[in-house]
Amino acid sequence: MRKGMDLTSFDIFKYLKYNYFKARDIQFMLLDDATFKVANISFPIRNFFYGIGITYGGKDTVRIANSEYVISKGSCIAIGPGTISQWLNESTALTDTVLFSRDLYKNPLYAGFPDSLPFFLPGGNHVIQLNGTQLKQMRLLFNTLKFFRDDEAVATGIIYSILMLAKRMYDIDLTYKLNGLTHKQKLVRQFQGLVVENFLTERSVDFYARKMNITSKYLSEILLAEIGKPAKTLIDETVFLEAKTLLRQTTMSVQEIANWLNFPETSNFIKAFKNREKITPAAYRKQ
Repeated sequence: MRKGMDLTSFDIFKYLKYNYFKARDIQFMLLDDATFKVANISFPIRNFFYGIGITYGGKDTVRIANSEYVISKGSCIAIGPGTISQWLNESTALTDTVLFSRDLYKNPLYAGFPDSLPFFLPGGNHVIQLNGTQLKQMRLLFNTLKFFRDDEAVATGIIYSILMLAKRMYDIDLTYKLNGLTHKQKLVRQFQGLVVENFLTERSVDFYARKMNITSKYLSEILLAEIGKPAKTLIDETVFLEAKTLLRQTTMSVQEIANWLNFPETSNFIKAFKNREKITPAAYRKQ
């Protein structure tokens, strides 16, 4: 991390704006792969902004909430406020990405937008694979945005167009995927969404199985077969991703984080974190 940014209240939008754009009043940033490589942010972060990007080449893996995605040529990635993400390897992808704040669309003309877009919501489908024509269309809009990047009024409209095109593509992709999913794959998606919504208070596999009207044993069998992880592992991954984000992005004490995550005692949280990460919460925060 560079000097001049307080890690204990870390907001990647403000961090990039401060260190790479030297401006405090801009409401959007257009980034390429070089910016991400230099920034080198490898720990889990919670977004306080909106971001959408496309990939032209290379291959990466990203965890968004409790799902892992392989990013390659033609991937379109969208993440909104409240969602936690982490790049799991050093970036090799060639990308264009636009990040923007909620204030970019504070004009009443855009009332309810972009919070109406499903791919910005926690637990949404955050990554789709574009075909050749779709990638060309998105690239054309990003190139147009580059041309007008210094005119925020025009750029706001272009970003709107990028998001509306993305929504069309996401709707097509979701319809195609849902029609092609097996019953077990649909149950996996349902479980992942339920965990994102309830993990702060519900850690029991039985809770999720009851919500899905299946047995705990069957739920874990499905998850092992489809994604290689039992239900409890996926729940724990979601909990400790939240913990790592709070440790690195906030000033909350370890005790406050333990309370937030509903551990009965702080010592239980510290022990569980160390068993999983091979390091104490306090040491992780100092890394």
